[in-house]
Formats: sequence, structure tokens, C-alpha cells
Amino acid sequence: MNKLKIKHTAIMEGGTQVKLVLTFENDKQAVFKPMRFGRDYETDPNHFYFGDFERHNAEIATFHLDRILGYRRAVPTVGRVVNMTSELMELAERRLRKTFFISPAKNRCFVSKCDYYCDTTHAICGSGDLKEGSVQVFLPDDTSVPRKHNKSPYRRTYSKKNQLANWQEDMSYCARKVKNMRQYAHGRRLLDLIDLHLMDYLIGNQDRHHYETFDVFGDIPAYAIHLDNGRSFGKTNFDDADILMPLRQCCLIKPKTLSTLFNYYTANKGLTETLHESLSKDPAFPVLAFKHYTALERRLHKMMEYILECMEKQSDISDMVRNEFHNPSVPAPKPGEELESEDEDDEDTDNQKNEALPDQKQQQAPQKQGHHSVVNVEENAPNVLKPPTFREQKDGVDDFPAKAIAPPPAA
Repeated sequence: MNKLKIKHTAIMEGGTQVKLVLTFENDKQAVFKPMRFGRDYETDPNHFYFGDFERHNAEIATFHLDRILGYRRAVPTVGRVVNMTSELMELAERRLRKTFFISPAKNRCFVSKCDYYCDTTHAICGSGDLKEGSVQVFLPDDTSVPRKHNKSPYRRTYSKKNQLANWQEDMSYCARKVKNMRQYAHGRRLLDLIDLHLMDYLIGNQDRHHYETFDVFGDIPAYAIHLDNGRSFGKTNFDDADILMPLRQCCLIKPKTLSTLFNYYTANKGLTETLHESLSKDPAFPVLAFKHYTALERRLHKMMEYILECMEKQSDISDMVRNEFHNPSVPAPKPGEELESEDEDDEDTDNQKNEALPDQKQQQAPQKQGHHSVVNVEENAPNVLKPPTFREQKDGVDDFPAKAIAPPPAA
């Protein structure tokens, strides 16, 4: 995708921020997300998660991280430098072409059309005629590949007034609510959701209000796809442990996921070194500033502590480490039965309808968090100038039960 010849460019419909659809010579399509900020840019601490800008390099890095964690559920994404004139403007549909202009600095720019940040103040400008961005495989439409847009039971309020959802204040939320919801009471769906939040915690993604599931293999249950990761890698000195609430409250994890995390946690070649090596093959390398690798190692360490806390609560580790969850008190769905998303809390739903939407323009004071939620490490993060090991001293590793960290049996 980083070398295929482009024959047409168009505005991506329904986007909240600037995205273009590229059509290549072979008639395949991809989504182009242009670079807005340099690698060192951090999210303004006064901005809400729903008003943050999307980052092209976050999509690239998350694709690589998703793969090395063994999920392989993120859409293939690669970096690419395009010519603003010959590859974008001259090949653009009319309504996109009309938004191009030359800036006072004599750079080629465009505005495009989207719900937010598509104006002259937020124009996308090249360096001369060149612009870096991410190119992501364009998913087939719903009629070709059936998929479902699922409301997450751990979605935030998207409200500047009522900032904490019930699940952020009630540690019994999973046992009381989520495990009794029919779509999560049987099968792998709840464990898939926990997998997604484990990755979101590592990349710092607070904006997971919905998630997609594909159901294309007949008798095989629907599985989650890890889409929309552009608001990740924005804060290197801020660890939001609320993202891990599905793990902390439900105390469930797949054996393969646990084995992978533990291996990266203890091996000589850790998670960040593996990620750095993988990203070095991308045309947009260096994809991440080195300070993000330090944040990843720190978050992995904290994640393993939460996993150990859950293990210590179990009389039988197999109740926690499993491939599927089943709640015998909830009727199992019938074969072929379609389960609709349930509104977990009317209060939260009303907040979402009336107060704010993702990507809304308003920027307010930072969210006030509960006592359990946020680790702000501001001045304690080391200033990493080159990618060595990024490792920290790991206390408590030997406390993990051996049977819990053993590789899962072959399917």
C-alpha cells in the first residue's frame, strides 16, 4: 500500500476528522489519514478524550502492537509519504479538489469535509508538496462482510458535567451487570472485550465507546475487530487504569493472552524491543517517539500487577484463566439468535445523547478521576533518548502460579 500507484482520491464519508479514500490502479481501496503533529506532540491535558485529535502514527503503531500481542485483529496499516499535488489534488474528486490552497508559507494545503477540524485553521499542509500519513486497508461494506457495531458496556459518559460512568465508581459492576448481560454471559465475547481493553491500556486509548464484530464464518462465533485507534499514544506521562476495569472487575483472561504478556514481561527481549524492531520496517519509521516505549513498559508492569491481584482472589485459577465464560444463571442464546446491545445505565445513555459526542469541538478542564483510576507519572518517567531495553525491575514475578502462565494447550 505504500507504493501502489494512486488513481483517485475522495473524501471519506461520515468521518469526524480528515480521512481520504485512496483508490489504487488495481481498484483496491485504502483509507489515508494525514499527519497533523510530529512524533513528540502530546495531547493537551485540558482536552477531553472525545475532543482529542487523531494521530496517523497511532494507527500504524497499534497495528504492529496488535500483531505482536498475538491478536491479529487490527486492520493492516502502513506509513506513506504522498505528493500533495500529483497524488492527491490532481486525482481528487471535485469537492475535495476545491478545498486545496497554497498557504502563506507556500505549502500545499487542503481542508476536506468532516464533522470537526475541517476548516482553514485546522488545514492539512504539506512540507512543500509532500505529506506523510497512514494508509489502512479499506474494509468491505456491511453487505459484503457482515459486521456489527456494538455499544461497549465500558463506554465513558462523553459528558463534561457527569464525567464518571457507573462502572468507574462501582467495582462490582462486572459481576452485577456485565456478566448478567446475555451477549456477555456465554462464550468468548467478554474475554474478547478484555483483550481489547488490555491493548487499549498499553496504547493509552480512552475512546473505546463501541467496537466492531465480524460474523462471516458460519458456525464460528462472531469475533471482535480492533478498529479506530487514532486517539492512542497521546500521553506518555499519564496511565489511566480505568481502561483496565474489564480486567480488574471481571478477573478473566485468556490463557494465550496471559502467556504472551508474561513472556514479554520476563524475556530478555521484551515487548518494547519487539515493537521497536517491528516498527523499524515501516516506511514512516521512527513511528513513535522513544518516550512511548518507556510508557509501554511501565503500563505492562502495572498490568501484570493487576493480573496478580485477580489471581490472588481466586480459589481456582481456572475460574479466571479460560477461553470462554459461561454464567449458568443466564439462559444461553439459541443457535442463530441475534442478541441486541443492552443499555447498561439509562443515566449514562442520557448523558451521551444530551451532553457530548466523540470529537465534539468543546475543550474543557481535564476529567476528575476516582481514587482508583489514574496514575500520573509526570516527572518520574525517564528521558529515553535511544531504544535500549526500556526494562524496569520486576517485583513479584515469581508469585504467578505456574499453571496460570503455562502455554495454553494446542487447539
